[in-house]
Amino acid sequence: MKENKNRKLCFFIGAIIGVLVFIAFFGIRIIIPTNTDWIFTNYGDGTQHYLGWVYYRYSPWTFPIGMTEGLTSEGPISCMYTDSIPLLAVFFKLFSSILPETFQYLGIWGVICFALNGGLGASLLSRIKPNLYFTSIGSLFYSVFVPPIFRIPQHNSLGATWLILIGFILIIDHDRKYKHSLTPIILWSLTCAAATLIHPYFIPMLFILMFGYMIIVFCRDKKRLYAICTFASSVIFTLLSLWCIGAFDKKGSLDSEGLGKYSSNLNTFYNGSGLSKFIPSIPVLRGQYEGIGYLGLGMLICFFIGIISAFIHLKSGKGSLKKNLSQYYNKYNIEILTYAIIFTISYVWALSNVIALDDVPIRVIELPQSVFKLLSVFRSTGRFIWIPCLMIITSTLWFISKLNIKTAAVIVTVCAIINCIDFSDWRSKLYTQYNVTSREPDISYTEWKEVSNGVNEIVFLPLPTDHITYMKLYFDIAELASYDKIKLSSFYIARSDYDSLCEYADEEYKILCDGNGKTDKLYVFFDDKDVPDNVKNMTVYELGDYTVARVKK
Repeated sequence: MKENKNRKLCFFIGAIIGVLVFIAFFGIRIIIPTNTDWIFTNYGDGTQHYLGWVYYRYSPWTFPIGMTEGLTSEGPISCMYTDSIPLLAVFFKLFSSILPETFQYLGIWGVICFALNGGLGASLLSRIKPNLYFTSIGSLFYSVFVPPIFRIPQHNSLGATWLILIGFILIIDHDRKYKHSLTPIILWSLTCAAATLIHPYFIPMLFILMFGYMIIVFCRDKKRLYAICTFASSVIFTLLSLWCIGAFDKKGSLDSEGLGKYSSNLNTFYNGSGLSKFIPSIPVLRGQYEGIGYLGLGMLICFFIGIISAFIHLKSGKGSLKKNLSQYYNKYNIEILTYAIIFTISYVWALSNVIALDDVPIRVIELPQSVFKLLSVFRSTGRFIWIPCLMIITSTLWFISKLNIKTAAVIVTVCAIINCIDFSDWRSKLYTQYNVTSREPDISYTEWKEVSNGVNEIVFLPLPTDHITYMKLYFDIAELASYDKIKLSSFYIARSDYDSLCEYADEEYKILCDGNGKTDKLYVFFDDKDVPDNVKNMTVYELGDYTVARVKK
């Protein structure tokens, strides 16, 4: 009972620290649900997630429950493909009628993620050394973890690295005596379901961790059926969750280009990547921002101290260093093997088939087309470096915990402070960038209403192959269209079916050029050179920086 209370207190303090870190980096205004200025001022993936939520909010309830209408000519698509965090999108849609007309939950999500990253980080450390000061200061390393900070402002759903921490905790607690024997199976299953409803990249990450858990349960605890049931139940919950949000109601292919490009570099752990105050940025290949795994100067120092202290600890025991290492391995060989397997799989996956040091490819591994296509479903392989990063942080703090409590406290405190100072310039930049107080839209709503009155659909013409690179065009028009619930012919969406969208756009373009355009459609052109000449009853407008047209009766 005392142990549980201590862990709850560790979690609570760690969560508070996580919230304070979030506010220090992004400010308070980002959390206000009615404030969308920061989303459109810093347009990008976060803008897509917000507009996806707006269209989902006003879509009728159907089954699968995650279907969004009005974003493309393909028909309804899952809110998973706009990365609108289905878990929160579905929840807040239930209360849509009582929510303000303008409502964003991306800032709220950021606070939740940082609270859980800090809280679960402290909870994880409490299993290593149940000391409140140690776990509280140690939680700072999980709160000031680069990937969530890097992702929360834009690719918000990927801030949930706390899902990985849950996997770590379940592995450490493999032999814990729960009140109900099925509790671990349920916890793994629910965590996988949550990952599905947050971001699909967390699914393979959790199954990598579960594979390690199964090895320990299978070999150490001798619960072979239990391990199989854990895997089977988690697969079922994952597939059911995907089905419920409409992940399988997709016309286009789930694979995409970019495998090998969006990978991690061999220098990732010590590359300042423009985030560090002290360590310079080392060049990497284009696209390898996805694989940022910089640990921070404080953690790098802590890591080397931890390694040294581990060897001193082993050497100070009875017998030689070699003998002590051998005895330790014989006692924990399964755990060591599991650690190595999890680390290796995730690290190799992060590097992908293009292994590079700095900006020089060392080796490019040619993969069979079938394997390449399968792996391309998760093309941003660099994200898998998050598992090794968190393993290094946790292992380092474990090494330090073997020292006497006062020494460990001093080392962790000093290194945590160094880490915070190391990221101080980056923190100031993000705070200024996202603590937005106001903005002036490029297109006024009055100007928009004059052009869009009576419009039921916005058609983007003609559709270039790189149409998703026209992010600002899509976001500026979609923001205004969302106010009046006007459907779009295409949008910036993950894994869209270009052939289907292009076929629709070509057909609409031909109809317009033939003089048969519809009066209830607003035609938006990617390039003003594509505006057809001498079309009867068509009026061309300049809407902000964009050229649009209406057909009058």
